[in-house]
Amino acid sequence: MKLTVLIVDADAGNAALLAKALQTSRQIGTIMTASKPDAALEQAEKAEFILLDPLLPGMDGVTLLRKLAAKGLRPGVMVLSSFYSQELLRELDELGTAHCMYKPMDIDCLVRRIEQWHTDGGTRLGGKNLELERRISAMLLELGMTPISGFYDCRLALEWFIGHSNSRGRITKELYPYLARSTNQTARQVERNIRYAIEQTWLIGDPQVLERYFGYSVGPDRSRPSNAAFLRTLADHLRQSGCVPEARVPDDFTLSN
Repeated sequence: MKLTVLIVDADAGNAALLAKALQTSRQIGTIMTASKPDAALEQAEKAEFILLDPLLPGMDGVTLLRKLAAKGLRPGVMVLSSFYSQELLRELDELGTAHCMYKPMDIDCLVRRIEQWHTDGGTRLGGKNLELERRISAMLLELGMTPISGFYDCRLALEWFIGHSNSRGRITKELYPYLARSTNQTARQVERNIRYAIEQTWLIGDPQVLERYFGYSVGPDRSRPSNAAFLRTLADHLRQSGCVPEARVPDDFTLSN
C-alpha cells in the first residue's frame, strides 16, 4: 500500500515544490500540504507520514507533534529545518521522530529515507523505546555533533556496539554493511558519513567535554580518533553507565543476510 504523506510548511510554495518532487516515488501515493497548524492537525488524521518544518505561525512544531500524539495519532515524522538547537533535537528525539534533515535537503536522499521507513516499518510518533536512544543522542549532542546524516549513522552504530562487546575486526565486514542495509546507503557512504561527523565534532566540540570522554587533551595538534576508536570509546561509557538494554541488532548478522 502506498504512503499518504502530509507536508507541513509555513511556506506554501516550498511545500508545493516538495510535493512535486515526492511524486517521483512509487511508494508514495496521496500527498497533502498544510501551511497552518490547524489545517495540519485536521489533515494529519489521514496521514501515515509527515514532513514537518517546525517553524509554524502560532504554534511550534514540537507543540504540534505533542497535540498529534495526544490525539492518539502515530504517523512517521521527518523534520526538515535550516536550524536545530540542542533543546529542539532532544524534544524531537523524545517524541519519536524518525529523522531530521537540514534545509535545503538532497531530494533523492529524502525520498530514500521515506521509502526505507515505509519498507522497514520505522519509528512512529510516540512509539520509541526511548532510554538507549535518549542516552546516545544526549551524548552525541553534548560532544557537539550536529544532526547531519552522520549523526544518525553514529547513533545506530553505537546501538550495534552495545550489542557487540567483542567488536574488533568486525567493523568493516559487519557494522558498515549492517548500517548500509538499515539506511539504504552503501557501506562506503556510511563510513564516510561517520568519519565526517567525527571530524566536525572534533573541530567544533567543547574540548573539555571531549577530554572527559576520550581521556586526553583535545586541540589542533591532536588528530581525531578513528571511527572504530570513537564509537568503541562511547559504547564503553554507555556500558559503564548501566544503560545497556537488550540489543536490537541481531548477533548473527552476516553479509549473506
